[in-house]
Amino acid sequence: MKQLAPLRLKPKYFEIIRREILEILKEILYRPMLRAIKVNDREILNSKSALYRAVADGRVWYADGRFQGKFGSSISKELRDLGALWNAKSKSWSLPAASVPAQIRMAQAAASLLYDELRKSLLHTLDDIKIDSVAQVNRLKDKYTKSIEWMDDDFQKTVEFISIEAKLNDEQKRLIVDEYSENLEKYIKNWTEEDIFELRQKVQGNSFIGQRAENLVKMIQKDYGVAENKARFLARQETSLMMSKFKESRYRDVGSTRYKWSTSGSPRVRDDHAKLNGKIFSWDSPPVTNKSTGAKNHPGEDYGCECVAIPIID
Repeated sequence: MKQLAPLRLKPKYFEIIRREILEILKEILYRPMLRAIKVNDREILNSKSALYRAVADGRVWYADGRFQGKFGSSISKELRDLGALWNAKSKSWSLPAASVPAQIRMAQAAASLLYDELRKSLLHTLDDIKIDSVAQVNRLKDKYTKSIEWMDDDFQKTVEFISIEAKLNDEQKRLIVDEYSENLEKYIKNWTEEDIFELRQKVQGNSFIGQRAENLVKMIQKDYGVAENKARFLARQETSLMMSKFKESRYRDVGSTRYKWSTSGSPRVRDDHAKLNGKIFSWDSPPVTNKSTGAKNHPGEDYGCECVAIPIID
């Protein structure tokens, strides 16, 4: 009985997929949104009032009898001169509506109107996004094919002493790649649909502090940060599944019918997986990896699994 060196999931296998997912999302969703709310730089109406300029561009706003936002010394002085009272707890200036100068009320009305137009533009953009245009399966297939080629190069190094076909042929690659790239496309489309719905809810709910384009930008940036994490998870998980299928196919090619389960040694290893460590299983009969559900998987197929199969040649 001879054991082969196991193939482990390398970041380069799935990073190429992650980058492509993000590029697709940028093209379909994030760049159109940022274009929709782009505000050209322009001078605030000529005014010597620092408070007026701050209200006009949304740095300070008045609501429920209070001025809120970012206050510099000159703005604070103007508010004090108007009779406003500072509230250290809420970090705001209180002033009865009747004491707010007409000029300031007009500045706030103009800022609100501009902000509403930006929100409407963003909502129209979200409504116009065609989910079907997310269908970029050919691009994903290209990246998956490259990932498979890297895996096969690394596989060859572990079986140099065995005479096998040097490389996977195009048809073998296609069979492995098709299923996983199409699955990933479905995940991306569903995820984009959910994300657009949530973004619309946020924009319609007007849940942003102040009324400035930069707050809409921050919302989009925050959503993109979530997307980056989700893209990495999806890329890694789907590539891990594809790699498991690849390894099973290639190890069968060299006459392996069994493997030894090996955990990553990480403290995050699940109890059900830890109990499988060192045990021998057949490629035809994966073990139970979740006793509560009865799910059966080879190493790397379960959700977030980092275990590996050490192939055995009898």
